[in-house]
Amino acid sequence: MGGFVIVVLFIAIVFILISRSNNGKSRIKSSSRPHSSRKSVTSSNRKPPEVLGVPEGHPARAAAMRLETVLSADLEARVKDRILRNQPSLRDQQWKWLWFELKRYFLMCAIMRGVPMYSDKVDDVWHEMLMFTREYEQFCTQLSGGLIHHAPHGDGSSPEQGERAWFDWIYGELFVMAPASGQLWGSFYHTPLSQERMETLERLSADELRRSYFNVKALEKYPDLQEAADYIIGRGKELAYKARSGIESGYTTGRSHQWSDPLFMTGAFSGALFLSSMLPADQFENGMEEAYKKERGDAYSSSGCGSYSDRDDNDGGHDGSPDNSSCGGSGGDSGSGDGGGGSSCSSSCGSSCGGGGGD
Repeated sequence: MGGFVIVVLFIAIVFILISRSNNGKSRIKSSSRPHSSRKSVTSSNRKPPEVLGVPEGHPARAAAMRLETVLSADLEARVKDRILRNQPSLRDQQWKWLWFELKRYFLMCAIMRGVPMYSDKVDDVWHEMLMFTREYEQFCTQLSGGLIHHAPHGDGSSPEQGERAWFDWIYGELFVMAPASGQLWGSFYHTPLSQERMETLERLSADELRRSYFNVKALEKYPDLQEAADYIIGRGKELAYKARSGIESGYTTGRSHQWSDPLFMTGAFSGALFLSSMLPADQFENGMEEAYKKERGDAYSSSGCGSYSDRDDNDGGHDGSPDNSSCGGSGGDSGSGDGGGGSSCSSSCGSSCGGGGGD
């Protein structure tokens, strides 16, 4: 009898020790969850917005709708299949965002000349799409009247000063920033527009600007692309004039209430980008910081236009709500891997590829 009691007690003690051990593991797992559960927006359950995120009533919306029509689901499926052969762990939601951002890039190329490619991940999808030569050529012809060339970007040297800022501005004028924008393209609004570019926008006629910066052949063939280009030209002229006038009137970054001027806060951060680019180089970041702080309470805090809320978050994994993602986020490829948050974008956003229509 005594031996039986001892055995029972021994079993009870072992059971208690095992239970305590499992509880300890559960507590450790639970306490670590907030640090390990952060997901990339591209792998979340969020769906890309319809019509490439071009707002209803926007001059570029018709062109975006046409792009969606001429790009077949069959071609997408075949490109996706090639991507999955090399990246079998790629999730379906991640694929949707990659394809979405490539379509945005194609629309930019249909409107503009020589659009740089700033995302390695998006460029990988483009490379695989080029394998379907006939289908790709057919898509390009139906979208813009000619091939969207995939070519080396320049001679491999650093991009022209202000080139990334030009890309950011065009992107922001065409599209509402999606949750994945900053993750795939790198930080937005971290480099100033060149003052020469802004002076050119203000000085040249609309026809001269079209010949200099736009895909003229595509614009001549498709009125919806022409309408989008006219909008961008008008916005550029307006913002360049207002930024110069603001500087001449004594605008500085010293008083945050200056950024509440509606002349400089239309079109997301366009006005702030133009105005800050007119300031001395060492004041550009301060100018955009002021603009970000002004907008932070107005539905921009999760994504952080210019990534000011996530400067040191190199994985770009914040889970900003789509409704709060009008400006872009940190991280992304920046043309060179997954890092690149914060002001490092100024030096790392170069790329090996670019695209766009002919002269």
